[in-house]
Amino acid sequence: MFGASDIQSNWNPCFFEQGGLFDVFRPWREWFLQHVEAFPELESLTEVAHRSAVAPVLSGGGFPVRFVRQQRILRSMKDDLGWRANYQMRIFLSGEIPSRPSNWHDFFNAWTWIFFPKLKAAINARHFHSLDESLEFPWKSVAGNRNREQDMLTLFDEGGLLVVTEDDELWDLICRRQWSELFVSNKKRISDGVRFLPVGHALFECALKGHPKLHASCVRVRADARQFDFSGRESSLSALSEIDALSALKINGRAHLRSPEDLHALPIWGIRGWHPRAEDPEFIADRTHFR
Repeated sequence: MFGASDIQSNWNPCFFEQGGLFDVFRPWREWFLQHVEAFPELESLTEVAHRSAVAPVLSGGGFPVRFVRQQRILRSMKDDLGWRANYQMRIFLSGEIPSRPSNWHDFFNAWTWIFFPKLKAAINARHFHSLDESLEFPWKSVAGNRNREQDMLTLFDEGGLLVVTEDDELWDLICRRQWSELFVSNKKRISDGVRFLPVGHALFECALKGHPKLHASCVRVRADARQFDFSGRESSLSALSEIDALSALKINGRAHLRSPEDLHALPIWGIRGWHPRAEDPEFIADRTHFR
């Protein structure tokens, strides 16, 4: 993995060759290799979003997504800008996503829009409706602390992991944080019956840095993991499209997932293929990594 100092600014188009949680990028391998010299420009990211093979990339409000250069907003400007001063409202009502060029965090955010467009739109829509309920039109003041629902959405957006499985017992082990029983005793059962799909852009960034104690915030998608084939480009795109739609339905239902406590933490380095020592009983038993 890259050193912490290397990834602050240095671009590497082969980052996905690390495997593990970066395998989700493989269907776009040729696109990355066309950008050898430097981070792709925001315009290039917008272009590939408009050609997404997963689903149309639209904001929660139905506007085509565009990645635009982030500008610093002074406090004195916020009242004049109104809803445009709020990140989620601006996305919902215009499709514009303020982004920093040559920045891994915002680069990964753009790509999660590209391969999970319906899910990202659902997160954006929930943010908007939660804000709309607490503010008076035309949303002149959008400052202040997030509520619990917005905290949950932000935590999932940044560090989310989809756990696709019909196996209630394995999901119960995640909820009860029984890591040795999950990753060691049931490793074949996991391999056959669970798909782990990262959706949090900060999760990708921290994994690129090799953060040793990295946990994801999990949401379960109840589906038969065996039906999703990730062996080739077309089958991977088809699987992503189906899982994207299912996870968006899960997030759309505002009766559930109301606070951060409704998410379940999972130490991702126990997942097979995501760490050299994944499934090693001594590693899994180390509470430094598996709390």
